[in-house]
Order: sequence, then structure tokens, then C-alpha cells
Amino acid sequence: MNNIKNNNMKTELGQMLYRTPTGSYETPRFVDALIEDLLNEIERAYWNVSQEEWERFDNPKLYGVVYKSYYWGEDEKEAEKPNLTFNFSPQEIRWYKYPGRGQSSTVEWNEKEWVEWYNKGLEVIKDKEKNN
Repeated sequence: MNNIKNNNMKTELGQMLYRTPTGSYETPRFVDALIEDLLNEIERAYWNVSQEEWERFDNPKLYGVVYKSYYWGEDEKEAEKPNLTFNFSPQEIRWYKYPGRGQSSTVEWNEKEWVEWYNKGLEVIKDKEKNN
């Protein structure tokens, strides 16, 4: 993933100064809300599986969900990894410091495609919770 690629995307000052990798497309506000809800579902499922609170700094280790919090280090390969992906989709979500801030995606989608992605993401989370 290249660093900031889309001149139309609004980026945080820190993203520009530190050349933090982003996706090509700024996520619309409704997508930010969908992603926040998915993270809440991960938190709920994590509790039901482990009986422990999920700290968003930790990998929830749910099969099919690839999650990592914002990376503060100097390793460029680690910094380029997305913050949220699902095994069923090429879509990668990245954010700056915390979800919703300077958030971007790698694939441009319409509303229907985002809702389908969200619903499949919920299925992955619930399936992991059920089959653990």
C-alpha cells in the first residue's frame, strides 16, 4: 500500500507529516458508523467467548476478522497493514490513531455494497461466537 494516494481524500495533519499509509478513499460518515458497530459487535462476541473485556488495542483473534489497532512504531511493513479486514473481502480499512479518525478504504463502493459488506461482517463475527 502506498502512502497517501488520493488528493481528494481529507487526511489528518499527522497522517501527512508522518506519511501514515491510507486507503485511496475517504470513508463516508455512514460507513464510519457501520465500522463502529462492527467493532461493538466484536467487543460483544469477544466477551461472550472469553468472558473478558476486549481492549481495542488487542487483536480479538476472531477467525475471519483481521484487526489491529493503530501502529505507533517505526516498522514500515507493520504500519502498512490495514486496521480492519474480513477474509471474504478485498476491502481494507485504515484509520489514524483511532477508528473514525482519518479513516479510509481501499475499494470505492456504493451504499448497497457497503451494507452487504457490513452484513457479511456481522455474519463472520456471529459465526465465530457461535462456533467457539
